[in-house]
Amino acid sequence: MDERGAVVEPCVAQVEYGRMSMAAVMDAPRVEVSEAVGLQPRRTFRLRPIMRQGTASSIPQAWERFDALANARAAAKLMYHDDRVLRVFIVIDDRPPQFVEWVDR
Repeated sequence: MDERGAVVEPCVAQVEYGRMSMAAVMDAPRVEVSEAVGLQPRRTFRLRPIMRQGTASSIPQAWERFDALANARAAAKLMYHDDRVLRVFIVIDDRPPQFVEWVDR
């Protein structure tokens, strides 16, 4: 019973596979959330160039993911060797991407 006095029933999920049906009952999680997932999500960074002409698909740094912000900044400096790259910004590789900073020449 909960605080309102209602009877609490366990969640039952039922899925049919052909003629046989399977059911699962979970009263409590099997693994604590902190054990299954780290406390801090791992952040990776991506580079987004602003191009003068064409797309950035030919620039290898545009496809890479960087674990450290310093590595992303160093790769952005290499992107400026291409004449078509006007500006570069760094985003957190997430959905949706989150802006971090602009990298100057």
